[in-house]
Amino acid sequence: MKPVKSIWFFIALSFTGISSAQEEENKVPQVEIKGYIKDLQGMSFSDNLDSLSSINILHNRINLKVNASPKLSARIEIRNRLFWGDQVNQIQSFSKLISRYNGLVDLSHIWIDKRNLVMHTVIDRLLLQYQSEKWDVKLGRQRINWGINNTWNPNDIFNAYDILDFDYEERPGNDAIRIQYYSPKNFTVELACKPGKKKDETIAALLYKFNKRNTDWQLLAGIFQQDWVLGSGWAGNIKKAGFKGEISYFHPRKNWLDTNGTISASLMADQTFEKEWYVSLAVLFNSNPQGIQAFGGNIFVNELSAKQLFPYRYAFYSGIMKSFSPVLSMNTSIIYSPEKNTLIIFPSFSWNAAANLDINFIAQSFFAHTGQQYKTLGNTIFLRTKWSF
Repeated sequence: MKPVKSIWFFIALSFTGISSAQEEENKVPQVEIKGYIKDLQGMSFSDNLDSLSSINILHNRINLKVNASPKLSARIEIRNRLFWGDQVNQIQSFSKLISRYNGLVDLSHIWIDKRNLVMHTVIDRLLLQYQSEKWDVKLGRQRINWGINNTWNPNDIFNAYDILDFDYEERPGNDAIRIQYYSPKNFTVELACKPGKKKDETIAALLYKFNKRNTDWQLLAGIFQQDWVLGSGWAGNIKKAGFKGEISYFHPRKNWLDTNGTISASLMADQTFEKEWYVSLAVLFNSNPQGIQAFGGNIFVNELSAKQLFPYRYAFYSGIMKSFSPVLSMNTSIIYSPEKNTLIIFPSFSWNAAANLDINFIAQSFFAHTGQQYKTLGNTIFLRTKWSF
């Protein structure tokens, strides 16, 4: 089945199920339509402006939700992007990179694929949901977020994300089934399964969440592609400061007695001070890092997993955010790793110009030792305008 036909087939399938439920409930479904249009302009350079290159992205998102009954609903969310500029031509196989989606069904399509112009559409949410007081069941393409920390999430085995990718707030979805049970005894049990196209690509795990001594805890166990995974996380407070942590252990399923596993762990502390100052600190540890630099400003092609959230063994994060008014704020974040003295700086300014109009200025700079020199790996400056509806 061709990609475009696949998209419309699954849309029709979802709404067929809704129609049946509507007849049973004898109620008119409520339709919710939301979305936005964004324009992102980026300029990249290294040590001087002679290497200047541009990227422009016009981004439209449409979120459609149909409530067939108080308990049954369906969602479809479509992401349309038009890329043009120097980097479209400079990045090898650009159209293939942006259209990679780890799903069972191909719900994406490249409409235009030219030297300096690419247009891409993907359905990154397509699901049916049943909700009651104790149960929440989702079937289809969805986001499964098991992370606790704001920066790095070793527990987020389904939907790990790159904190440098500021332009994809929704994050990719999974073709999965997710079942949540909310106990009246103040604990939650969750089972999620994301089948893979190949045997070693499946992710399936059980999550148990509870609260004890004013701290939220979670435990998880399951299969992460070629590994077994065990994990834990918590979120609490030390006096006025928030204190969160996550740890996951990945061990190969094949020849498990003869192999070593990988530990991915993160800690985070944050606190809000007087006059709208917010400070956060975080550290990430990986016992088996890949050591491959996977950054440099191309926010639309980076990939990572909960097992490999950063290229190096240690990474440290600090962030300071200041609200100057209800519509104007500043956020400066820094990531440092002792490996090659890697330093990433990304300040941003946000202005809520109108009720549904936001303007952001973002910069990202990357530095590290290469050979005998400490040099700039890349700088990118972004200007983003977003109109929501």
